[in-house]
Amino acid sequence: MNKIFTNEIWTKNWSGNWGFLFGSLYGQIYSNGLKELTGANFKHNLIVFEKKTSANYLVVKELKEFCSHLIKLIINDESLPQKLSDQVIKNTDKIFILMRRLDKKNKFTKFDFDELQRSRFVITTANFSLKKVIDYLPEKLMNKYLDLFTKVRLYTEPVYNETDRLLKKISESVLAGKLSSELIHVLTDNEMEDYFLKNSLPTARDLKKRLTGCAILYDSKGLSTIYTGSEYKKLLSGLTDKKSNDEIKGMVAFKGKAQGIVKIILDPKDNKNFQDGDILVAGMTRPEYLSLMRRSAAFITDAGGLLSHAAIVARELKKPCIVGTEIASKVLKDGDLIEVDANKGIVKILKRA
Repeated sequence: MNKIFTNEIWTKNWSGNWGFLFGSLYGQIYSNGLKELTGANFKHNLIVFEKKTSANYLVVKELKEFCSHLIKLIINDESLPQKLSDQVIKNTDKIFILMRRLDKKNKFTKFDFDELQRSRFVITTANFSLKKVIDYLPEKLMNKYLDLFTKVRLYTEPVYNETDRLLKKISESVLAGKLSSELIHVLTDNEMEDYFLKNSLPTARDLKKRLTGCAILYDSKGLSTIYTGSEYKKLLSGLTDKKSNDEIKGMVAFKGKAQGIVKIILDPKDNKNFQDGDILVAGMTRPEYLSLMRRSAAFITDAGGLLSHAAIVARELKKPCIVGTEIASKVLKDGDLIEVDANKGIVKILKRA
């Protein structure tokens, strides 16, 4: 097992009920795309797929170094935040046009797949930079740019779910009769490229191993290693064993206190047992969660910062919210009675279900 998992502290960058095909492109984005845009990148980043949900982890030290680099760029060029914001808006408009065109098609080519991935690649580099640097900016600069960055973040929010949907549509159309939908969704971006170029695919046996959990580690050159089975379990324990289960802490997105019953919602469509006043717990939230968030007493997420969807909605609805806990969706259980102290960023378990 690579020592990077035990020697470094990792943080969950994002999480959502997206396929591996969607998530795996981020390995290239964080390795190569960010360097093209900002002159800096990540030496390591990890994409995890488990229970039909993808998540990304970054090394804490590398994230701090990246954001420190961005802060220097912003201090030296005060026009940079507006330039990056304009770039995100412009490229979001472009990808929406592309999506409308793709939605009218029933048959797809390598060009369609590449165009969608390339468009998302371009959007994500600038959007990620804005989303992350805000959490590290000095207070004066944070207050200066928070409204602008929030506007940009909300504008581009629909891109991610729509991209995942279209990637599934394209891949299922292209690979119809060759693999089941379930196995298609655990293919990586590189494996789809190999199919288009060489007509080759991983074996169904190898893909089935990924269904119970898998991860792909990228280095600074974009080279990757896939982990499944016992190797995957060891990797995951290396990521999470350093996190204390006794007390759940995170970043305060909106202050306040609330008590209520935990409801873990990984897929916003699966919410039949959700009651008014419950505490919403998720990897991250997206627009599809909004009706649940209006009914919730408070929100808690594993990933995210000041520009995460949960944080923005919490500020709008004025509800207690703690983001970036890393472990809330794994430590808490449906039915637990908890207290959310969003003044201190602490979640207390009052009674187990």
